[in-house]
Amino acid sequence: MPVDNPDQADLSILLQVAIEAAQDPSEVILNYFNQKSLQVEIKQDHSPVTEADIEAERRIRKILEEHASLETIDILGEEHGYQGTGARLRWTIDPIDGTRSFVRGIPLFGTIVALEDTLAQRALIGVIHLPVFNTTYSAARGLGSWSNGIRLNVSATTQLDQSIISVGDPLQFAQAKCELMYRRLGELCSCLRGYTDCFGHVLVASGAVDVMADPDLNPWDVLATQVLVEEAGGTVMLRPSTTHGKVDALFGNGELVQMLSQTLKF
Repeated sequence: MPVDNPDQADLSILLQVAIEAAQDPSEVILNYFNQKSLQVEIKQDHSPVTEADIEAERRIRKILEEHASLETIDILGEEHGYQGTGARLRWTIDPIDGTRSFVRGIPLFGTIVALEDTLAQRALIGVIHLPVFNTTYSAARGLGSWSNGIRLNVSATTQLDQSIISVGDPLQFAQAKCELMYRRLGELCSCLRGYTDCFGHVLVASGAVDVMADPDLNPWDVLATQVLVEEAGGTVMLRPSTTHGKVDALFGNGELVQMLSQTLKF
């Protein structure tokens, strides 16, 4: 398989690998989730990490390694770092996106696996699996965006006063120096809700939420979302965040995204 420049047939095969990898650690994650006590450590970036994150990423890497040579597809994971040879294609992994929710018993977390073309700086495949809901959202370039066999489309809402807009945590806006944006969104939209992390992202891809503003993201937080939202007919805007190596994201219904980007000077 010419993975250095995959066509749609190759992407279809790799998409199934990504789906398998994202779904595989679900049982392990849920076993930890149902424990009454869970050991939590705080990383240098002040985000939490648990045994579940580490074990889940290990399982995901094992599946990706079994299906592809590391000489052709590298791997970058949130917990175990970079592994590879500098190839054009790279898997990115976030084993538990929404660890803060996870450790507090809130079921709104998920596993993210994406495939990135590092030369074109473009995500090719995106998968988000929500273990508690046993629901998988998957997309590949030119192959559409899907959830458990149902084709996804972003919202058709074009009026801000009729829209639901989701935002990341207020702390993210503060870290990205976007507090004014947060306040302005509250003024523009009558229904501003905090569906954070990948749970909010899939709500946008499925059309349940019209737009999401999510600043101060790591690359592995948004690569899958790029494919899911764009293949569902939406628009994704990214810009460098004030935190080095991170990005700010605005995505969803294209007309609303364009309108908000002008109003918010995004």
